[in-house]
Amino acid sequence: MLLKAKLDSSNTQSLQMDHASLLKQFEHLDPHNQNTFEAKDLELLISTATKDLENYDAERHEEFKRYEMLKEHERREYLRGLDQEKREKEEKKMQELKEKHRQHPKVNAPGSVAQLREVWEETDGLDPQEFNPKTFFKLHDTNEDGVLDEQELEALFTKELEKVYDPKNEEDDMMEMEEERLRMREHIMKNVDANGDRLVSLDEFLKSTETKNFNSPKEWETLDAQPAYTEDELQRFEAELRDKEEELKRRAETLRQEQELLKERGKALEAQRKEYQQVITLTSKQSRGTKPLNVCCGIWVRRFNRSERNHVTLCFLPIGQQQKVLP
Repeated sequence: MLLKAKLDSSNTQSLQMDHASLLKQFEHLDPHNQNTFEAKDLELLISTATKDLENYDAERHEEFKRYEMLKEHERREYLRGLDQEKREKEEKKMQELKEKHRQHPKVNAPGSVAQLREVWEETDGLDPQEFNPKTFFKLHDTNEDGVLDEQELEALFTKELEKVYDPKNEEDDMMEMEEERLRMREHIMKNVDANGDRLVSLDEFLKSTETKNFNSPKEWETLDAQPAYTEDELQRFEAELRDKEEELKRRAETLRQEQELLKERGKALEAQRKEYQQVITLTSKQSRGTKPLNVCCGIWVRRFNRSERNHVTLCFLPIGQQQKVLP
């Protein structure tokens, strides 16, 4: 299908809309090669896929920020609806939960020797004194394709995340945990992925173990130390929510008016239906109980007038009078 699109692109007279749309979706295709899928196409494919994934990560960060702002908005709205005594009690409880969440063991920087040794010991069940980076890489390249992809990297952070987040705890938010996982993976990619293909090769991994950050990294700061939004961003977000709420109210009112109009039309149609049914019923009764206007209701007879010497006249006798006259 891709080759078909490439061939069609060289013939502008026969170019069809679906093929043009297809080429737009596959920007990695080399336009100078009309026949086959070559190495240049593969390079463009990797570049395009990398950009798409970077955009996806940015969208996830933005989605998380909006999630956090919505939580804070709802918290403030909830507190605003309480009296002073209850509000102070709830604020105290929320602060205690926040402080409880912050009390966790030290989180090792992703990709540091301390973090990898911990995985080596607790996940792999090996002696930390015998830690070997090459063996570690082979163990966690689960699909044996020679690289650590994003999923394989993120699996390495589970032990660190468990220090901070527990789904059983009221104070721990699993959405925050996934954002933390994403931040850890991006940290690895930034410091280890030398060619920017979003994959960590064995060579890149081994070189990272020779750096200063590997043996003496800075302490990892969790989301607690880095607010996801500013107060100005929250104010704009709340204004956006108010605008959306007003728009929903307008739509609801429009729908209510349309519903009332439909009800009135329904009543009018029902009245017309009943009237029509009455006419049909009346017409049916008339057709069964009366005779048509052209039905004969009497007879014509000849009458002899003897005084006028057998002069004959015609007269019409209605039914019911015939026996009185006829012999």
